[in-house]
Amino acid sequence: MHGATAVKNHPNPFMQNPNYIDCQADQKDFKLDPGSLDNKVILITGATGGLGTELSKACAEAGATVILVSRKLKKLEKLYDVVQGLGKAEPAMMTLEQDKAGPNEYIEIADMLESEIGSLDAIVHTAADLGTSTPQMAIDQSEWARVMNVNLSSARLLSLYCMPLLSKSSLASISFLLDYKTTAYWGGYGVSKQAVQTFMHMLADEHEGKKDQAGNPLVAINGYDPGPMRTPLRRRAFPGELEEETVPPQNKLGPLLSLISRKDRQLTGAAFHWR
Repeated sequence: MHGATAVKNHPNPFMQNPNYIDCQADQKDFKLDPGSLDNKVILITGATGGLGTELSKACAEAGATVILVSRKLKKLEKLYDVVQGLGKAEPAMMTLEQDKAGPNEYIEIADMLESEIGSLDAIVHTAADLGTSTPQMAIDQSEWARVMNVNLSSARLLSLYCMPLLSKSSLASISFLLDYKTTAYWGGYGVSKQAVQTFMHMLADEHEGKKDQAGNPLVAINGYDPGPMRTPLRRRAFPGELEEETVPPQNKLGPLLSLISRKDRQLTGAAFHWR
């Protein structure tokens, strides 16, 4: 850890991401109907985190087979037991050290999904490493590499190696969790999140010409910034913030669930935020 510099939650409207699209009321209020994800397979990275846990539960309740991906086995096992009791489909879990994993690990995951489960309908990247709140000059290179691996490289590799399997689905989507943090002391986290959004736009653009028989994007690739939520990651960034100052993550699932269900079949390459 380098010092005790606090990260900045910049209120300046000129610091808002110009590429963001405001979530509409119907997205914010969106909920999955029971059975709406029957026979669908949803892979969630960072599944044991604040948002990942609530998303896993919501998808299971809608009938999905949820693939829980996280680093710590004990947390995964606890979440597995919860998710298993919510839906009729048996969940699965995978431990993944995203800070260390390279191409071979992601190839193995893609092969395992195809051979053992046989399909994949959505990937949601919620895994995140906050790193240290400190000036850029003070960031240790090993920490920089770790944050980039967890927040950016892992999302890139998993998306790319799972794309062939995803492309066989009639409801294929990849959703990236975004966070616009471009002011002082956001360190590797702020840089990585900007890179994630750029990667999302590039990937969507590269797949723009790939359509299904109805002319819809074969794989919908979008991003979502839910804003402040009452999660462990938020508490680490703002340790002095009162609990009642933020809402629980389940209150902000709507836009993400609408992307997974592909409520708008034509939608791809968009970056939404809750405001």
